Amino acid sequence: SRMMDENNKEPEGADVAATAIRPYKGSCLCGAVEVEATPPKLFSVICHCTICQRLGSASGQALVGFPGKSLRLVPTPNAAAAAEQQQLLDSYQTSEGMIRYRCKACGSSVYNQSLLPDLDFRDAPLANFERDPDTGIIERLEELTPTTHIFCQHRTPGLVGTDAAGVTKWLGHVGHSKKVEEVEH
Repeated sequence: SRMMDENNKEPEGADVAATAIRPYKGSCLCGAVEVEATPPKLFSVICHCTICQRLGSASGQALVGFPGKSLRLVPTPNAAAAAEQQQLLDSYQTSEGMIRYRCKACGSSVYNQSLLPDLDFRDAPLANFERDPDTGIIERLEELTPTTHIFCQHRTPGLVGTDAAGVTKWLGHVGHSKKVEEVEH
């Protein structure tokens, strides 16, 4: 079973063949641990679960998910470099359903691995994806922009929603929980 954005569409004018083969790239804050992900993405969400709030010190975390292991550490030129990169990763199982990986050097999140039997995915914070060196804007942002909020019952009270038209809200994972129109606190 795949967790999907219900708004998961190709961007207007996108060259589908070029987009499908070009991986998304990203890294931790210091750049010591690099990841890449093979399109297509499964979802792009803002997660409001209490774990994401605490880990990100924010009211939610924008995450981009990919099937199985299609989000992975960037291949290294040799075994020694691969071992060094692996040594920089620290993991913590935050719940029965998720292991979080972070960089030991800078402490920032690198990616998360789902342990849920019916939702095989890895996701990474949107903020980790490659940025234009001149503008600082996330490259291919139009393909990665969140279209869904999940675990909305945990949204921080008092924040005014400014979602674009068509952004959906769910009590848990998309398609595996109840879709909500508005969340009451």
